Amino acid sequence: MRKDDFSARDAEGKVVFYVPLWKRKGISQELFDDYWRNVHGPVCARLPGQYQYWQFHVDHNDGGIWPTIDGIQYSCDPEDQFDGIAELTFKSVEDRNTWFKAAAILMDDEHNIFSKAIGYNTSIGNSKTFVDGVPIGDPNDRADYELVRLFVLLKKQNDISVEAFRSYLFDKFAPTVGQDRNLLKLRVHQFEEVDNSRPPAAGVDHGEAPEKNYQGALEVAFSDRLHMERFFASSEYQSTIADQPRYIKQLCTFPCRATYTFVYDGKMTLAGQRSSTVAQLITSIGAVNQLQDDISQLMLYQKLS
Repeated sequence: MRKDDFSARDAEGKVVFYVPLWKRKGISQELFDDYWRNVHGPVCARLPGQYQYWQFHVDHNDGGIWPTIDGIQYSCDPEDQFDGIAELTFKSVEDRNTWFKAAAILMDDEHNIFSKAIGYNTSIGNSKTFVDGVPIGDPNDRADYELVRLFVLLKKQNDISVEAFRSYLFDKFAPTVGQDRNLLKLRVHQFEEVDNSRPPAAGVDHGEAPEKNYQGALEVAFSDRLHMERFFASSEYQSTIADQPRYIKQLCTFPCRATYTFVYDGKMTLAGQRSSTVAQLITSIGAVNQLQDDISQLMLYQKLS
C-alpha cells in the first residue's frame, strides 16, 4: 500500500533513452545477467552526461498477469521476447547527445552479450513518474526488495494518432489509475519512432520494422501480488477498461527479475564504481572502509588522495 510519494526524485531526468535488450544466443541467462551488471554496466556508468542509469532484468511475457480485455493483444511473438531493459535519463537533450557520442565505446562490448538492442528516445516531458511509493530509488538487488515490478510495452491502435494515444496515457489513464493506493509506482514513457539509422554493432541488430515499434511503456510496481490484484479490481482501474481497446492495440507485460542502479543523481553508485556484485558484498558485510575517499580514489583513479 502506497503511503509516501517519492516521484519528485525523477523530475530532473527530462529525457530518456530506453533500450529493450535481447541476450546473445549461445550464452546462459546467468552469464548474460552477470556480465551485463558486472562488466558492461560499470563501463557504461563512466560515460558522460547521465543523470540516472538502471538495468532491469526481466522475464519473458508469458501472459497470466495483466487482465485481458477483448480488442487488445497480450501475447508476443518469440522473436519479440527480450531479456532486459536499460533506462538512462538525462537532464537535457544536449546531455543525451553527449552520452551518444561517447557510447561508441560500448559497441564492441554489445557483441559479447546482446543479439539485439532497440533504442527508444523520449522528448522533454514525455517520460514521467506519476506516483512512486518505493522508498529506495537506486536499488542494487536481485530480489528488488521483494516488489512486484512489471514493465508493460504498448502499441497504439492503427486508427489512433500518436498525439491522441499520448493524451490518453498522460491525461486520462495514468492520472486515473494513479489514484489507487494499491499501486506503489507508475512511470510512463511516450516513445519517438525508432531511429533505424544506427548501424549494427558486430552482429547486434539496432533496427526495427515500423510495425514492431512500441509507442509507450509503463513501469508499475506493487508491494506484493495481493495489492496488485486489488489494484486490478479497484474502481480506478476498472473505470479505464472501456477506453483501453480504443487506444491500445497490444499490451505486453514483462515481470522484473532484478533491478540494478549504476548512476543516480548524476553520480556513479557503488555498483557503477565497483560492479554490482562487489557493491553487494561490501553492503552485506558492512565494509564502510570501502566507501572512504582514499579507497574510492585508489579504485577509480589509481591514486591515493
